[in-house]
Order: sequence, then C-alpha cells, then structure tokens
Amino acid sequence: MSRNTDEYHKKPPVPDTHYIDNRIYWDQDIFDEEQEKIFSKIWKFVCHESELPEPYDFRTTTLAGTPLIICRGTDGEIRTFINACSHRGLEIVRRPRGNAKSLECIFHRWTYDPTTGECTGIPRREAFEKTGLQMKDCGLQEFKTGVYLGLVFVTLNDDAESLEEFIGDALEMHRETLGTKPMEVFDFYEQVLPTNWKSWQETNMDLYHEFMHLANRKTGLTQNDYYERKWHVYRNGHAGVDRYKARYDKYKGWTARDESVSLPGISPNEFQIVNLYPDLAINARGTVIRIDSQIPLAPDKTLVQYRGLAVKGDTPAERAQRVNDYTVIWGPFGTNLAEDTLAVSLQARAVHGGQVPYTYWNREEDGLTHDDIGLRSYYREWERLMGRPASAPLNRG
Repeated sequence: MSRNTDEYHKKPPVPDTHYIDNRIYWDQDIFDEEQEKIFSKIWKFVCHESELPEPYDFRTTTLAGTPLIICRGTDGEIRTFINACSHRGLEIVRRPRGNAKSLECIFHRWTYDPTTGECTGIPRREAFEKTGLQMKDCGLQEFKTGVYLGLVFVTLNDDAESLEEFIGDALEMHRETLGTKPMEVFDFYEQVLPTNWKSWQETNMDLYHEFMHLANRKTGLTQNDYYERKWHVYRNGHAGVDRYKARYDKYKGWTARDESVSLPGISPNEFQIVNLYPDLAINARGTVIRIDSQIPLAPDKTLVQYRGLAVKGDTPAERAQRVNDYTVIWGPFGTNLAEDTLAVSLQARAVHGGQVPYTYWNREEDGLTHDDIGLRSYYREWERLMGRPASAPLNRG
C-alpha cells in the first residue's frame, strides 16, 4: 500500500548497515568532506601506462581539487607533480595530454622539467635571489605515484600505505588478463553526468540493475551460471564477482565472440567485474576491457572517464573486432552505456531534491550475483574514512 509522509520518511525496517541516507548524494558539506577524507588520502587511478608510451609524454587531471600532471621520465618512470607554477600558482599545462620537454608558465615564463619537477628557469632571477629565494627552492610538488598491472595510481597523502597494500588481493581475478601481455588504451571517452560520483560507481556493483538492460536480459540473465557467481569482498572497500559466460548469440544481430581475439586468461564470452574503492571499475568482456573512473565536480556533477583496453600489437582485423565488441555495448551509442547514464541522471533528479530519504542495499542472496554485499562493503569503507554512518551521515561517529 502507499505511505503517508511520516511513514515514507520513517527509518527503514532493516539493519542500519543495509540502507543509506540519501543526503550523502547531495549535501555540499558531505561532498567537501569526501574530497578531504577520501580523495586526498587514498590511492586514485589516473590513467593507464600505455597513455604515456614515450619520455616526456604527459597527461593532466585533477584530484581532490589539486591540478596534476603525470609524466613519463627519460628513465622510464612515471611521476606526478602539481600542475601549478610555484611563483603565482597559475595552471601551467592546459591540455589533457601531449609531449613536452619543458613546461612554461604563461604569466612570468618560469619553466620546469616535466620529468623531475625541477624549476629550470626564472627570468631575471637575480631580484628573487636578493631576498633568499633560489631556483632550487622552486621545484614543483611531487606526489607518490605507482603502477600496478599497467594501471597508474596517485595519492596526495605522503603517509598513505603502499599501493600494493592498498590493492591487496582485489585484482587477483584480473591479474592474468591485465598482466600477461602488454595492453593499451584504444578508446577514451568522457562525459559530465548530472549525478553524484558514488551513483556511477554503484552501477558497476549493483548487478540487480541488469534487469534494466535488454542486452543483459537476453545474453546473461537467461543463463543459470549468471546467478551462481560469488562476490568477493576485500579490505579497503574493494569487491569483485566471479565470471559467467554470456550468450551473445541470444541478442538479435549479435554472434558469439571470436576465440581468436580473446584476452589472456578469459574466454571471449566470459564477463568479469572488479571494483576498486573509491571509483575504479574494471569490466572485462572476454575480448576487451572497459575501465571507468571519475572526477567529482560537485554533489550533482561528475566527470566520468571510460577507457577501452586491448592487447597491444593486435592485427588490424583483431583490433577491428575488439572495437566492435566494445562499442556495441559500451560506446557512447552502445546498448548499455546510454541506459546507465539515463538511470543515474533520473535518480539524481529525484533524490537531490531531498524528498526521497533512503536507498536500500538490503538484498541478501548468500553472497551471490544479486546480493548487495559488495555495496554494503563499499559503504562500510565510506563510513571508516568519513567517520560517520551512511545511514545517518549527519551524525559523526
């Protein structure tokens, strides 16, 4: 039956661990605190190493409001520096990617080495030296950077645990797929969605929502092994689910995927998902991988980045097949991506007004496919870092 206002806003009749207060999606103070306590403290995926193939190749991004430049050095190492001039704080590099042997601030022409962060030039620096400021004191701030199975991570926290400790065993299911052969990004796409960053990450953990996708209903939900997959929950909020074999031939116009272009360690028709806290999702569909990550812009605005990953050295025919397999489902006009973006946008339109109080994560199916155990673990990590319960986020622990 329907509910009146008091009934609708009443605390849900489930354990506190099995629902969240929707203010965590739209409250500005909570959003600001997430930047401080989550994004500025832990390891964050920023790119794949194949996006920086040569010395002096760089990419720019933003982490917790901090502008960054990630660059491969002449020694092959990837390092990350603040993308701001030490003099007046101007953003130095304004392009998303490129190759540069020197970085120059447009304001006063200070220059920096992009591979070491060293300040290499200050026009008329004698006047600065009179007051004690030496060029050696003006290098860019460097941040801890690590590469794991080709994935590049950065943390702003000098005291953060090692990247290996942060990931733990969470990528074991992808180790053979990501680590056997050189991989490369063949497709990069990004879009700003009118939703909270956590909502997009949830789409890669809430497998119950696959009822929304016609393609998934036809190729996955009709298979018995689809429902028999086990969720694996790891420390630090990471989670992954076992594989199953999709029946792509059950969707009109599609066929089974080609064995000749499968990824290492996974058959071309298998599907595998692993999520790393706070915002990285690695989806492998046998012949190709999609990597999702996000840059939170506001409580109701998120830049979502999608990377298509394939084996480096494909023949033209192999790459064409992978591109087709990727785009028909995950491309901007694929079957699934548009549906997911619509779903999170519609959620935000209703929830961000403050009139829809709760989200339920209380499905229990013995840790199998449609169990919400991964999402509950995700929010236990949110609570640990934020120091407050997700079911009552304005109450500090």
